[in-house]
Amino acid sequence: MSGVRAFWRAARRRRSERGHSLIEMVVAVGLLSVVLGAAFGAVNVMSHQAGITTDRFTAESEAQTIADRITKDLRTAVAPSSTTAAFASAYDADVTFYASLSDPNGPTKLHAYISLQAGTNVYVFHEDATKADPGGSPGNYSYTIASPVNRIDGRFLDTSDPTQHLFTYYDSNGNVLPTPITTTLGLRSIDSVGINLRVRVHPHSPIVVIKTLVHVRNVDYNPNT
Repeated sequence: MSGVRAFWRAARRRRSERGHSLIEMVVAVGLLSVVLGAAFGAVNVMSHQAGITTDRFTAESEAQTIADRITKDLRTAVAPSSTTAAFASAYDADVTFYASLSDPNGPTKLHAYISLQAGTNVYVFHEDATKADPGGSPGNYSYTIASPVNRIDGRFLDTSDPTQHLFTYYDSNGNVLPTPITTTLGLRSIDSVGINLRVRVHPHSPIVVIKTLVHVRNVDYNPNT
């Protein structure tokens, strides 16, 4: 019996001394590659999803900031006189209006528009403010002395869909007014402004859309009374 035990001990010793065979090594490396590939794939998916979530939050924050600012300004739109309109011009992505911002010289002229960043296909949102010249009066305000000052800067606007207008104008009955609106009669009929902000951080990021309708509360205000 002791001889049999000695034989098996010697066999196990010889097998351990030979180490692993080439086939065993190939199988082990293959299994390790599969495990590592799955792990890296999961990490990449999680990283991609995290990036999408971050881009969405960034876009939402940017769109909400722009919407809040332009909404607040549009609500202060006021006609400089009884014979003029609160709006100077109204286009799909460009609007000029007068806002009552507590300037003693008169309403501030605001110009909200988008522009293409040089060397890119990315559009950005701007709103410039021009103060009225000193000494003006209702119906006789001018805006020749002060230079336009940037009031709002917004990023990441998506303009890939030409049917999605940044601004839509409505009369008091809720009818859409065709643009551009440049006549005094047409501009005086603007009762509300729809804002449609589409923001996307990167070309392949999700588009965040924020829509709001702003009633121009001072549209019937007569500064001469």
